[in-house]
Amino acid sequence: MKIRIIGPVGSGKTQLAKKLGLKYGISVTSLDDLNWRRKPTGDIHRTPEEREILINKILKQTDWIVEGVQYRYGQETFTDADIIYFKDISHLRNLYYLTKRYLKNHLAKNTNQYSRLSPYLKWERSFRNNERAEIWALLRRYANKVVILKK
Repeated sequence: MKIRIIGPVGSGKTQLAKKLGLKYGISVTSLDDLNWRRKPTGDIHRTPEEREILINKILKQTDWIVEGVQYRYGQETFTDADIIYFKDISHLRNLYYLTKRYLKNHLAKNTNQYSRLSPYLKWERSFRNNERAEIWALLRRYANKVVILKK
């Protein structure tokens, strides 16, 4: 089974991917990990060529789950997927999830990527104003295998 999950930052894509991965025994790939080379000193942006090599390795697998908001690269994941989940949650629900994640990390004094809330709020607004319409246009081609998740 090949599953692609897309939606705005903080919408629960990773959580859904992990649940499906456990249920079906399929490995999960986050597009964030293909986009960034993780280093203790800071993340380094991968080149388009590096990302393409990594995506092609995934696409050669019999089963995979790929999750991420990115859609401008790796569009083969949509073509090859058996099912595409679009986490199209409401703006208010998404703001709630982002704020909850920020507060949880802030109170736990985690120094991870959610140490500041403002970039995520900006990305969420950009998603609502721009990317969401582009994703809908992209998904029309795959309407027979798209499942819209509102929660």
